[in-house]
Amino acid sequence: MSIALRFKLSLMMFLQFMLVAVFFPQLAAYLGAINVNGAMIATIMATMAWGAILSPIVGMVADRFINAEKVLFILNILVAAFLFLAAGTENHIMLFVWLLLAMICYMPTWGLTSSIAITNSTPEAFPMIRVFGSIGWVCAAGFAIAAKYLFNETIDGTATPLYCGAAVAVVGALLALLIPPTPPAAKGQPMSIVDALGLRAFSMLKDKNTAIFMVCSCVWMFAFVIYWLFFSTFLLEALKISDITATMSVGQISEMLFIALLPFAVKKFGLKNTMAIGILAMVVRYALCAYSPEVAGLYWGAIAVHGIIFGFFFVSAQMYMAKKAPAELQAQAQGLFFCLAFGVAQILGAYFTNWLIDFYTQGTVAVGAVEQAGNVVKEISASAKIVDWKSVFLFETALSGVLLIAFCLLFKDDTKQA
Repeated sequence: MSIALRFKLSLMMFLQFMLVAVFFPQLAAYLGAINVNGAMIATIMATMAWGAILSPIVGMVADRFINAEKVLFILNILVAAFLFLAAGTENHIMLFVWLLLAMICYMPTWGLTSSIAITNSTPEAFPMIRVFGSIGWVCAAGFAIAAKYLFNETIDGTATPLYCGAAVAVVGALLALLIPPTPPAAKGQPMSIVDALGLRAFSMLKDKNTAIFMVCSCVWMFAFVIYWLFFSTFLLEALKISDITATMSVGQISEMLFIALLPFAVKKFGLKNTMAIGILAMVVRYALCAYSPEVAGLYWGAIAVHGIIFGFFFVSAQMYMAKKAPAELQAQAQGLFFCLAFGVAQILGAYFTNWLIDFYTQGTVAVGAVEQAGNVVKEISASAKIVDWKSVFLFETALSGVLLIAFCLLFKDDTKQA
């Protein structure tokens, strides 16, 4: 593998993850700033998941009809256009529509870039290429930091990050033109309606181990959602932290480190144990979050373990799917993983987590000013909503603990024989 090829693939990952990292971590805070609330927040935040559901169809196109790098170019151009339109409106319905279209085009690129990287390198070399996606995520914080220290502007909680994401998407599209041709492996083969819908990879679920793995991955995402979608709200409301993107980037720095260590971890512990360590780290994260409002600085530990959670489980999961899938289903297999875990499970998790937060939200009455109208004096009282974040995160801790036990007991690492 040449240095030039490794550079192009690494830069591809860098830009593709920077694209979403620029705007998504602070999106919930932005929605609050423009008075989006209730189920509508969960609906808009779930647009990423709806995009992931369509990933297998895009994977089918890359597997059978069009070179993967050309598909990547087209998708990134569309993402740029839709993010630009989303940034230009505060109408809640139109914002949802533009973000939904953007995510329908963007989410398949995660599986697509993974397939391109694995096809043009090796599964063993993939982690060192994928780590540049984490580097891109960290560097995305540079937009917010530059705005604050160079222009004395805070872009978190505004529409500006959406414009930044659109600009990165354009650069990513141009880079796709320089990536080595990645022709469709199944071009010319007979195709049924199952193939046309990108559903061929679902046949992999007939394998018991693959099915158990996918169920565990879905539960993992169900528990992961509160960090992925609502952690910015927790930082802002419970801990009064406004520099959300920069603060959460500590997790991506951790991710860089642990993805770089992933090949050594897999070699020493095996895929199963490596993924189990990732789930254990999630148990630790939510336990730390539960007590963060009471213990100053504890939230840093919850963010720092992100690298173990995401790197050791999520990236290892992609490696497992790559090893299990035949060559003609590589793109669709990655799409299947994103469809079920980042799609279906994230949608269900978004609405459930929104309900969970509402369930542990209580109204308190605070007495305000005194108003006098003629001889009548009355107190003006206002109702304030307070979330019991401790209970929310203790529930997530328990859920992650149950997943860890089930994964260790039920899943078997059979990739050596696959």
